[in-house]
Amino acid sequence: MTAELRTAPIIPPLLKRARHLSELFPYREVMTLTGKYIPRVLLCGDAEIFLRALDGRPIELVGQFDIDDDEIIADDAKELFAAADYVVFDDGAKFATNFDALIKLVDENKLLTRDSFLKFAGDNFFAFDNVRSLLELIERLQISRLLDADNFFARNEIFATFANGLEVDGVDDKFSARRFPLVENFYRKIFATLDESRLQTYDAILLTADRTPEEIFDALVATDNVAEKILLFVRRNSPLESWLAESSVAFANIKQFPAVNGSWAVLTKFPKPDDFRVYVAEAVPVATHDTAGLRRYIGDELTALHYLWTNARHSTIGFVDAEISLSRERAIEILRNCDMIVAQGEFSPLTPHEQTSALCGQYLNEHVEKIFRKHIKATQPDYLSAYHFVSNGHCLIPSRKFVTRQNVFDAYCAWLFSFVGDVAREVLDTTNLSASENPQKYRVVATVAERLLTVWLAKNNLRLVPAL
Repeated sequence: MTAELRTAPIIPPLLKRARHLSELFPYREVMTLTGKYIPRVLLCGDAEIFLRALDGRPIELVGQFDIDDDEIIADDAKELFAAADYVVFDDGAKFATNFDALIKLVDENKLLTRDSFLKFAGDNFFAFDNVRSLLELIERLQISRLLDADNFFARNEIFATFANGLEVDGVDDKFSARRFPLVENFYRKIFATLDESRLQTYDAILLTADRTPEEIFDALVATDNVAEKILLFVRRNSPLESWLAESSVAFANIKQFPAVNGSWAVLTKFPKPDDFRVYVAEAVPVATHDTAGLRRYIGDELTALHYLWTNARHSTIGFVDAEISLSRERAIEILRNCDMIVAQGEFSPLTPHEQTSALCGQYLNEHVEKIFRKHIKATQPDYLSAYHFVSNGHCLIPSRKFVTRQNVFDAYCAWLFSFVGDVAREVLDTTNLSASENPQKYRVVATVAERLLTVWLAKNNLRLVPAL
């Protein structure tokens, strides 16, 4: 067959033809040069229909062409194909019919139907070969736990299991991974936001959305304690590529592996000092730390915990009520695969609410718990249901026996001390406990607070190992 290509005049880049496109689509705003990826598209089809289907998504339309159903593509079209990131077909049947001829002239990674372009090439560069090379890289690096920060696997409909038993957690703010169990079950768990994963640990974090250097920096800060390695797609000639070339001293190592239209970069952070310390509550110097005068009411343990939160900094920190036999080496080994080492949960036929009523008196307990609920609702409203759940359950994780990483310890203490001091003050203001000599009465706040570690853990989806 003879080959023929009919081309329309090349439409100049979007940023140079704002007037023309704004006449077609007044609602579209021309994107400024911020370093964000704007795909260059060579279109086989109607430009007006295609641009309307984009619903405001910025592109650069480098040209249009058409193909008769019984004809193949001519060699003189190669220049057009080279100018485009994607060759997009409005007509799926025409795409399928001419696919074998097209791949002789253009990289098959550039060939997409309109539906596939809209689905896969949203805010990042997409290529099927990049998916393959990423999977090979993950296996090569022997990554066993990965955080997919941009929902890459679900968005690209990759739901096969990995031969090496890789565990993948996802971040999915639009819940697209939850459309079908086949996709959802690919992930071990799914976080709604990147911030929700800040207490986890992984071998690596995968970042695939097209980001500016500033956005990459923010993501690195937000996940500082989450993983030692960052897997990153770096688009060729992007601001991110230039930034990485100038930022080698910020990382222990940067390796780049070839990919379509860019590279996969593996950023290895500098290792943090391995500093391990377990504190016994009664050995913490709390006498001089009781500046608010609440030690008598919240107890030595909470006062000691507050002292450690404000004064102690270790990569791994423990808080216990008595000496433990867990060695430093064993603790660090366990924490490579979990988030907190705790004591075995304690079961009781009485709920924590009932136990406090029996110990301190029903009226006083009801009054104090009402104040707890008030302050939790005001400062930590997302935890109110967890407080009710734990208070009326039959199992508690001991609050004075745990070992964890410093960032997890800080997160728990920040949450706890955002309200417990105010609770104690209001209890003192509304009762005569300051004159009581009965420790079961005046330590009622401390007694209720013993269930708060379990409340916090109930909401934070952490991996626990009972080894204390």
